[in-house]
Amino acid sequence: MIDSAGRGFVLDGFQRRAIEHLDAGRSVLVSAPTGSGKTVVADHAVDRALAAGRRAFYTTPIKALSNQKFRDLRQRLGPHRVGLLTGDNVIAGDADVVVMTTEVLRNMLYAGAVSEQLGAVVLDEVHYLEDPYRGPVWEEVILHLPSSVVLVCLSATVSNHEQLGGWLKQVRGPTAVVVEARRPVPLTNLYAVGRRRSDAVQILPTLLDGRPNPEGGRFDAPTPAREPRGSGRSRRGGPGSGRSRRGGPRGSGGSKHRGQRPRVPWRPPRRVDLLAELEERGLLPVIWFVFSRKGCDQAAARLVRDGARFTDDAEAARIDELGEARLGLLDPADLAALGTGRWADRLRLGIASHHAGMVPVFKEAVEQCFAEGLVKVVFATETLALGVNMPARSVVIDKPVKYDGQRTAPLSAAQYTQFTGRAGRRGIDREGWAVALWSPDSTFAQVARLASSRSFELRSAFRPTYNMVAGLLSRMPAREARDLMGRSFAQYQAETASLPVDLARRFDAVAGVLRERGHLDGWTLTDSGSLVSRIFHEAALAVAEALWSGLLDGLSPSELASVLSAFTYEHRSPGARPEVWIPSGTAYRRLRRIGVALDSLHRAERNFGVEPTRPLETGFGPAAHRWAAGESFEALQEEGFSAGDFVRNVKQVIDLARRIAAVAPDQGTSVAAQQTVSALNRGVVSLSGAVYEPAA
Repeated sequence: MIDSAGRGFVLDGFQRRAIEHLDAGRSVLVSAPTGSGKTVVADHAVDRALAAGRRAFYTTPIKALSNQKFRDLRQRLGPHRVGLLTGDNVIAGDADVVVMTTEVLRNMLYAGAVSEQLGAVVLDEVHYLEDPYRGPVWEEVILHLPSSVVLVCLSATVSNHEQLGGWLKQVRGPTAVVVEARRPVPLTNLYAVGRRRSDAVQILPTLLDGRPNPEGGRFDAPTPAREPRGSGRSRRGGPGSGRSRRGGPRGSGGSKHRGQRPRVPWRPPRRVDLLAELEERGLLPVIWFVFSRKGCDQAAARLVRDGARFTDDAEAARIDELGEARLGLLDPADLAALGTGRWADRLRLGIASHHAGMVPVFKEAVEQCFAEGLVKVVFATETLALGVNMPARSVVIDKPVKYDGQRTAPLSAAQYTQFTGRAGRRGIDREGWAVALWSPDSTFAQVARLASSRSFELRSAFRPTYNMVAGLLSRMPAREARDLMGRSFAQYQAETASLPVDLARRFDAVAGVLRERGHLDGWTLTDSGSLVSRIFHEAALAVAEALWSGLLDGLSPSELASVLSAFTYEHRSPGARPEVWIPSGTAYRRLRRIGVALDSLHRAERNFGVEPTRPLETGFGPAAHRWAAGESFEALQEEGFSAGDFVRNVKQVIDLARRIAAVAPDQGTSVAAQQTVSALNRGVVSLSGAVYEPAA
């Protein structure tokens, strides 16, 4: 059933079942753990489409995954049969098989650019449809693809797979649900505890026969003691209270303050000690999840200071070779500004960080070294769990809590499963290992619940947006567009649960705003409304109105870059938003006028009960202006952005500038937008978008 070239393994049962359904002409939803081999099913769908003389599209949620899949398919099918379409790359877009981000396919569907030649579409990581901003894109694709296209939806393990499958059958026709709950590599959960004033690490199984280990509870920190009312103790540590000026009982060392947690003999194990234990047990390589970028870098640096080394001379030489191949095109000044020397020294020792604050070329080098077994310890944020395929023998969870953008919250069972899904390499390891560390922030029972839970219910994030409503009304009558809302997974879930959700009414509210702003005449798009339908961006209406009213006309590339950055930049740190100075007076005045128009839009949104468009954020404006004006990456370091954040934000401005260049009513603005793309896409930014293919 499958081309046997390069398939040196026996198919699992769920793979065989999914392939049989595809051979019978059905679409499939495959829900299975990370690393279980869902890609085999996708490859079979691609092969079937090619054998029938048709094309196949393979979509992924992020550019890094698209680049990786592009390399994999080119290696399997040959370089001339596979193309790539992302915001960074357009390579052989008319090839038989094209890999793309899901947004690119959605845009093609709205532009009527999907031909009848298309036979199969793979939607990888389809559980992304619960993402608050990007999730609706998956549902738009599913709803708009021609019925003749076979759909392969690949999902992580979700508990409501039958519900998702039922919706797919309703909107796509015959669709089989194939579920595999068993991990391809069994997972053992461990709990690691350090002892104060000791290097010893105690490691015990978290679960015994699927139930919490009864030994674990003895490591829990006691709850703070409360003094009984009327105890006669003073609330202040003054004379006669028995407390010293430092606040503790005299002679006690101050170890038991009122209401404080009593001192316990346990602590999280030191990283160097735990890694020594894991190495002795043969449990490296390891991905150690630390839920902050700074924490990752500090952990790697401390490990180096502690004298750790996990490579021999031959491995270190190979790491140098790979690093030079990746970084050879960067300017020496940029390499110095990026701190390449410190990064390379750690890598040579088999130690690395991996997080969004790093430039992509650094992360890709780490990934390749890890895949070749050269780097043994990677300290990573959660972006690694959601990104490229990079399994390890073991995974360590540094803390059972993480900052979610608004507050520090406990890990969910779904997050824990996502992180530990990286443990255990199929075909290499007989077993994967997940190690949770003792923490005063949680009890052993809480950790055990995370380890034993497999519940992850997928919830739709679908909602009508300005671009979606305008795009639908450009292609179909209003009645059909409103009916489409009722076919969404969000509406399906609401009706299944008898919840009062009416997406058609939300559609009408969004249309009401468009009508009041002059983009709809009745239910017919005006010329400005047509522009809204062609701008695919979170702030589509605000961007379209600025463009239509001429507020983006007559700007230089650096001025346009700074203005566009106000639509794309999002201040994410918990600290206050910085005050910034816009280098160009012209750009500053344009931003003021756009802000006034946005205030007017917000009033209309409140009147119709529509979620407000997010406000302008000018925090990246100076950096965007200076980079587009040709200043060096080294000089831009004073703007205070990490290298990875700088590159990511510049790329977002580039994506929006490309869209402006394609749709601007004014030819001069279109040319300026093209020049803005050229001015921004240079040096470390352009190299970070390149598709790296190692030499054979």
